[in-house]
Amino acid sequence: MQPTTPSRRPRPVLRGLVALGLVLVLAIGGFGVYLAGVAGDLPWQTDPTRVVNAITPFAGIPGFGDDPTEPPAATPGPSSVASPAATPSPATSPAPTTTP
Repeated sequence: MQPTTPSRRPRPVLRGLVALGLVLVLAIGGFGVYLAGVAGDLPWQTDPTRVVNAITPFAGIPGFGDDPTEPPAATPGPSSVASPAATPSPATSPAPTTTP
């Protein structure tokens, strides 16, 4: 007869805890890599090229130069607001009389 050895059964609770721990480590690590990527701090990311010359905004666009431009002359045209002389005055009624 052979000697009996205790059976090595996997414990489901222990396996579940190990799996949960691995999932948490992967989630936290992935979030850390995401934040480092957004900040541009990952070791494999290249640094942006440094600009040597000064960049002037709106350079070379007509109307944004150093010389002031004159605004276009206003052309007289019909006005949407009526002048005070053109509006009719309200009709005045005689003063009310009071009887004692």
